[in-house]
Amino acid sequence: MRKISKKNYDLVFKEAFSIFDNRSLAFLGIDLPPIISFLVTEIPEVETTDDMMDLNFRLEDGSILHLEEEMNLSKRDLIRFAHYDLRLFRYYDAPVHTVVLTPADSSSGTKVLDIGSLQYNVLQIVLSDRDGDALLSQMRAALEKGEPVNELELIFLPLMKSKLTKIELLRRTIDLEKELPEKDLRNKVRELTLILADKIVDQKILDELWEELRMFKVVKYAEEKGMEKGLEKGLEKGIKKGMEKGKKQERETVAKNMLSLGIEDELIIKATGLDQSIIDKLKKSLSLPTQ
Repeated sequence: MRKISKKNYDLVFKEAFSIFDNRSLAFLGIDLPPIISFLVTEIPEVETTDDMMDLNFRLEDGSILHLEEEMNLSKRDLIRFAHYDLRLFRYYDAPVHTVVLTPADSSSGTKVLDIGSLQYNVLQIVLSDRDGDALLSQMRAALEKGEPVNELELIFLPLMKSKLTKIELLRRTIDLEKELPEKDLRNKVRELTLILADKIVDQKILDELWEELRMFKVVKYAEEKGMEKGLEKGLEKGIKKGMEKGKKQERETVAKNMLSLGIEDELIIKATGLDQSIIDKLKKSLSLPTQ
């Protein structure tokens, strides 16, 4: 069973917004100057050296965008963010805009912390307030016309409100992501979507979608290496045909890729013709546990 921790969600948030930094403001729906660069997220301080902000960007007007992701926004979070923002202001001497992305909340909009002499506010963006059905339709129409889309919206789409069940919305999102024109970006978007989906769907369904993505990657790798085109008859048979013509080094390369995708040793051995001792050596080189 695939286990996904809270840290994985944080990593998805950071990676998604890092990859698509130039599309972040459009996704967030906020009127701020364009992003021009990343800023550090760890600012040394005597009292707190371990705290790190999620993401910081320098905006075109010199101000700073501070992005955070939280399951729920609490008073304790506001105190922590206020502390971060004071450090940012002291470090860069520039205005700070703090935006907090949450899957759901009973009240959306600006959140305020009032402690008398200091008043602090953040903008909370609640994904479940957004119309996932309308976005799905818009994205499908754009991809059919060959028009660009905001991939960030696809990653977070399954967390939005919909007349569909969460499982059906996730499946339709994944199917739509298959139509993204850039292969590497397509796979990355699907991976990030599936990790976030751990919050909302049954583990069995999620495992099936992960397995589909794994198999898709292996099949595509085989095709790109010029292997035989009999893959529709089965992954094992298709790869093995290519391996019969391949060199040992190439077979080991394929085995490494399959190991990194979590494919079982038995299938790798059958597909590549390598023995268990070589598989164990490859695992060791990848810092993976051996049998």
